[in-house]
Amino acid sequence: MTELGTGTSAGGPRQGRPAPGEALPTARWVIAASLLGTILMGAWMRWGMVGAIPLTLPFHNLRHAHSHLGYFGLLFPLAWLGWGAAGVRIPGRGALWAYGVSTGITTLGFLQGGYGLVAIVGSSVVAGFWLWSALPLLPRMRDLQDLLGLVPIGIVAALVAVPPIALTLRSNPDLAHGLVSTFLSALLFLVIIPSALAGRAVKVAPWPVFLVAGAAGALFLGVAPNGVTRAAFLGFAGLMLRPALADALEPHLRAVWALVSLGLAAMALGLIPNIRPVALGATHFLILGPVLGTLAPLWLPRPPSDRMWWLGHAAWGAMSAGLVFQAWVTAPWTWQLAAAGGTGTVLWWGWVLATQRHPADGDRP
Repeated sequence: MTELGTGTSAGGPRQGRPAPGEALPTARWVIAASLLGTILMGAWMRWGMVGAIPLTLPFHNLRHAHSHLGYFGLLFPLAWLGWGAAGVRIPGRGALWAYGVSTGITTLGFLQGGYGLVAIVGSSVVAGFWLWSALPLLPRMRDLQDLLGLVPIGIVAALVAVPPIALTLRSNPDLAHGLVSTFLSALLFLVIIPSALAGRAVKVAPWPVFLVAGAAGALFLGVAPNGVTRAAFLGFAGLMLRPALADALEPHLRAVWALVSLGLAAMALGLIPNIRPVALGATHFLILGPVLGTLAPLWLPRPPSDRMWWLGHAAWGAMSAGLVFQAWVTAPWTWQLAAAGGTGTVLWWGWVLATQRHPADGDRP
């Protein structure tokens, strides 16, 4: 496994200022707690929509808490570990605890009041952490082969969509929904995926090319679905084939990255409609499979075997398929399949976390 903060980037070894080793146990706690909270809320919502269990909280509040905890508490700390593996200084233990507390308060704010004062203030604090943490990445922009060079721009580009979302949330819900899709897609395409691939030293393309294709893809999936963004999104789908051919990744990861590339290409070509259930299914599969799997060696002392990973891919693949099928079929079994897959995802990740050794054992990625 790669020692945190001493890895190599796509452009070769980086000396830089590696993250302090004592930050890793804190990052593990933040990531594990956020992962469990996110998938438990997701399974609760899925079975609630089936009607099997009651939803004691407003559905919209639960959905916002689920998505924000996933991006805030799970994906960004994982991205930081990707930066650290590529030799970039990441937030230390104190900053990580402060970030984790901010994320927890923000999540509770969403659960209790939706987009209320607590959630808005908490989200602003979290965004401030993102911008501050990206400052050490600025020198990487000089190396066009280094995917981390696009991450600061990606963070800013995604955050630009936030004020319009707030302004149109009540006056123009359709536009706000499109802006939210663009915001979440931009974070995924321009921040999380590059961080994961850079953390495993996977070469894809010069970062300006990745930036243009990913930004256009985010616009296509959100506020600007047109011929130009469609073509660029198809190019982004092609870029996602590169991880599928990377010797640095395990066979199960190469397979699911290939599946992601094919799925995105099908969306770009119009073979699969760009509607909410499809976007949800694709996003869940991309995050739970390729992204978490690629970054697993950087935070799990004992990553699952390839055989166990295939079981996991089957679980969240079933959940994602249940959502995607809703583009063509409106039947109870699609909701039940999504809920069953969500339960399988909870059980699988629960097993993985239960089999990890305590950070005090000194076993580091």
